[in-house]
Amino acid sequence: MSITTQLLDQILASARQAGLDQAHLAQAAGLAPETLSRAKKRGTMDLASIDALARVTGLQLGLLSRSDRLGMRAAAQRSPLADPQWGLSWSNPDVDHETLIRNALAKGSFILLLEAIKAHGLEEVLAQWTQVKPGLKPPLQAEVERQLRNIREGASHAQA
Repeated sequence: MSITTQLLDQILASARQAGLDQAHLAQAAGLAPETLSRAKKRGTMDLASIDALARVTGLQLGLLSRSDRLGMRAAAQRSPLADPQWGLSWSNPDVDHETLIRNALAKGSFILLLEAIKAHGLEEVLAQWTQVKPGLKPPLQAEVERQLRNIREGASHAQA
């Protein structure tokens, strides 16, 4: 995955959280919606356009020194989903928890869903589910929906 693709994924996720769809994001950044669509498909975009998109969503592009990055990584609590046993982060130790949750949802494993909810809460997992669901085949969508419903009901009974 190219750095442009990673940046665009983060920007688009931030835009969705802010209630902006892709077309409105592009327009707010002074770009044609088609420009953003093509950039996503190609995996390339000029830095000024990426910066404009990031600024619309409240993000800021920047560079960190290796020591700053290591310090930040140590300070940030790492998601238990990043553990290699789950196979969700592959070779990227710095993957964000949203990506890990989406990967867990896409796998459709009950134990992974439980681990994601335990680590990040049901609301966060459900928020990521809205991102993942459209890209999955209907049988897997139905299975994950069933598992999430069962987990929700189980948690409700446990609280009672």
